Amino acid sequence: MKNNNARRQLLGNVRRAVVKVGASVLADLPVARIRALAADLAGLREGGIEVVIVTSGAIGMGMSRLDLKRRPRQLPLLQAAAAVGQVALMQNYADALAAHRIPTGQVMLTREDLQNPARFLRARHTLMGLLDYGVVPIVNENDSVAVEEISESDNDLLAAELPRLVEADLLTLLTAAEGIYAASPRRGGQVVPLVRDIDDLARRLDGGSRRRLRQSLSSKIRAAQLAATWGVPTLVASGIRPGVLGNILDDETIGTLLLPSRLRRSRKRWIAEDLQPRGAITVSEDAKRSLLDGNRSLQAAGVQSSEGSYQAGDAVRLLDGEGGEFARGLVAYSAEELQRIKGKEPGDFEKLLGSRNYEEVVRRDDCVPL
Repeated sequence: MKNNNARRQLLGNVRRAVVKVGASVLADLPVARIRALAADLAGLREGGIEVVIVTSGAIGMGMSRLDLKRRPRQLPLLQAAAAVGQVALMQNYADALAAHRIPTGQVMLTREDLQNPARFLRARHTLMGLLDYGVVPIVNENDSVAVEEISESDNDLLAAELPRLVEADLLTLLTAAEGIYAASPRRGGQVVPLVRDIDDLARRLDGGSRRRLRQSLSSKIRAAQLAATWGVPTLVASGIRPGVLGNILDDETIGTLLLPSRLRRSRKRWIAEDLQPRGAITVSEDAKRSLLDGNRSLQAAGVQSSEGSYQAGDAVRLLDGEGGEFARGLVAYSAEELQRIKGKEPGDFEKLLGSRNYEEVVRRDDCVPL
């Protein structure tokens, strides 16, 4: 039974979604489940919605490949199983999406990567580049080197970081359960269709069933709370239910929708208001006009001077020749590197720096006019 009113009104503006596929979804019949999800995803793309997938399941596939009957307890063996399983996992996604003529790209991340400004910026540029090419990024926790997520959150918290990274409008957590239950389904508990106060839900569940929350809901609710800080809603739903992704915008019987308590805080406001600038870059009048009027990126040729001790990925103030601040942005090069390439063309970067990672000093989508 579909309802085209309430949920469509709440989620009707979704143009990009992060979809996290839990290990429990792929525990049985992983190939068939991935094929079904790929068909759903193809439908979303036809409807104009881009998707970034965050997937678990590498350990389970690794155990199958290694003919292990029990999940290893020692962390190095878990990580080894994940490394083996990651190959099979990606191949299954690539094959399933290729059947719909959808290219895929693998991105291995850790939450630590997203807390480092330089790695955050690189990850963002990579993911946005994949989306620009029409590729579906498939993100997984780098389990062969990470420790926390492999044992605690099943990639939920990593997935919750991605809406900020790629400016997504919705976080969907697919699991084996139908959603968040008001009480144990064994006792007749029903799925809660809509939650408007995530913090209150966490307090009530924690007070009523601490063990159950810790085991099955803690990471989901923490992920929803993290996404909510950016004003992004979270849907917890069954990844086993057929057609789940194709109906999430309309069907209120699917899963639990957790709404943020505030409107989405844009990435532009985050750059302009939340980040502490680590330095300042003075640009030429032509570069200023190009940034403000032409919506262009800042090139090194337009940089006159810089001050401060900043690293790649840090926020900086952009100044005109009279010292007036007219914009803020995330800088792609450190202060030391910029000192070498200021006033130069991209073709000179490799000779001066030994590499040419970016042609722009501040990309236009990382720049906020004030």
